[in-house]
Amino acid sequence: MGKINLLVTNANAKFSEEEIKIFENATRASERFINDSFDFDYDVDLVISSPSFLMNTIPEDGISGRTYNSNLIMIVVDRQQAKITEDMVYETICHEMSHSLRWEKVPEYSKTLFEGFILEGLAIVLEESAITAAETDSKQYFLKEIQNTDQDTIDRMIIELGDSFNNENYDYDTIFYVGSETIPRWAGYKLGYYFVKKYLQKTGETIAQATLASYKKFAP
Repeated sequence: MGKINLLVTNANAKFSEEEIKIFENATRASERFINDSFDFDYDVDLVISSPSFLMNTIPEDGISGRTYNSNLIMIVVDRQQAKITEDMVYETICHEMSHSLRWEKVPEYSKTLFEGFILEGLAIVLEESAITAAETDSKQYFLKEIQNTDQDTIDRMIIELGDSFNNENYDYDTIFYVGSETIPRWAGYKLGYYFVKKYLQKTGETIAQATLASYKKFAP
């Protein structure tokens, strides 16, 4: 069984003992979910810290994550923006573990814009699956925004970005984060979620199977 090793950076006591316990509980719950869903046979170091100039949170949720490689995940939490709960931390860890598992198990990396969509879409659907498994109705603002994207918005994003799907050089921040006059905030995540959900409906695969599938299988 794989293990998630938690380290909370707390030199200046920015997190209370109660909050550290929340991090511990969420980590163990995430670890159980990933072990139940995958052949999770390696260790991951998870660092939870307060925001810095290197990494900020999603303001509406007060939390954000980044996977640096299959063995290292960083999560930042801003207790001034949102109340820290086990659900929000669990959801974020499970999202980031999707990236970790692909980079550990699948010998390919996302090069094109479309592959970037799939990488993030898989993580969002695994995050969604983790919430279902936990039998909680709690969802982050980010996930609710992705899930509630209407078809007209999807169609407009595909028209706007379709010619760039195979590009290896693209404006990551605009497409995946801030948006522009022609595409909404988090467009890359929204399209990734859409394409992965369509793939699952078409193939009947589970999200665990799809997480470890080659990008070639998702080609539109």
